[in-house]
Amino acid sequence: MTFKLDYKMAEIDWHHLPPLSSLRAFEATARLQGFSAAARALNVTPAAVAQQVRSLESEVGAKLVRREGRGLVLTEAGQQLAKPMTEAFSLLANGIDGLRQREASRGIRATTTTFIVDAVILPKLCDFWCAHPEIPVSFVPGACLSPVDFDGFDIGIRIGTPEDWPDYRCEPLIECETVFVAAPKLAASAAPQDLPWILGPADRPDARMLAETGIDVDRVARRDIGEISLEIEAARRGIGAIMATDVIVRRHLDDGSLVKLDLTYPRKSVYHVILPSGPVRPSVRTFVDWLKSSVAT
Repeated sequence: MTFKLDYKMAEIDWHHLPPLSSLRAFEATARLQGFSAAARALNVTPAAVAQQVRSLESEVGAKLVRREGRGLVLTEAGQQLAKPMTEAFSLLANGIDGLRQREASRGIRATTTTFIVDAVILPKLCDFWCAHPEIPVSFVPGACLSPVDFDGFDIGIRIGTPEDWPDYRCEPLIECETVFVAAPKLAASAAPQDLPWILGPADRPDARMLAETGIDVDRVARRDIGEISLEIEAARRGIGAIMATDVIVRRHLDDGSLVKLDLTYPRKSVYHVILPSGPVRPSVRTFVDWLKSSVAT
C-alpha cells in the first residue's frame, strides 16, 4: 500500500535528528520557561530535563538556554529552534487528536453470515443502541467461509475454529448444534435418504457433513438454488431439506414451518468473533462485549 501526501516535504534523515526525549525536554522548557515547569509537564525530575537539554545543546553545537536571575531565558539559538519545534509538536498533537476523534466517532462495520445477522443480532440490536446510541453499527452479510478483510471491516463473525484464522484474534460467540430440517409436509413424505436436499457448491462442506450422518449423498436428489441466503426460505416452502445450525432455524422450528429430521451430526459448531491482531478501538470492544453477553442470554 502506498500513501501520497498533499504537500511537498524534504526527506527526513532520522539518523541526524537528536533523540525525541531531548527535543521534548527542550520544547517544554522553552514553552514553560523553566526546567521545573517542564519537569511537571513531562512527569520527570527537573534534573532529568536539564540533562536532556544539555544533551541537545551538545547535538546541535550551540547553547540554547542560560540562567538569568532565578530563571531561564532562551539564547538567540534557542529562540531560533523553539518556534519551529513548538509548531511541529503542536501540529503532531493536533494530528493525533484529530485521528483519535475520527476513530472514536467512526461507525463499526461488521462482516457476518446472513443468517446470524437475521436470527441473532437484529432482534437485539435496539438494546445495544439504547445503551450506546453514539456507536453506529452496520453489517455486510457474506458467506460463512469467505475471508475477513480488515481493510474494510472492524470485526468478522464466522463459523469455524481459531485455526481457520491464524493471523487474527478469535473469540468464541455461540456454540451450537448442527440440525437437519425440512418443511413438515416434505419431512413426512419420505425418509431423509429419499428427500431432495438443498446443497451448495462443491467448495462448501454441506455434502461432506450430510454424509457423516449416514446419508448416501451420491443417491440424493440435489437442489442448488444458488444464493445461500435463500436456503431457509426455500426449505420452508418445501423445495428441499437443509442442514443448519440450530440457532439460525430456532424460530422456524418454534413456529412449525420447519421440523427436525431424524439425523444427528456428531460435532458442535462454534461461531467466532474475529478481530484484527493489532489494537481494537474502544467502540468495537464495547460492541463485541455486548454481543457476547447478549447471545449468552
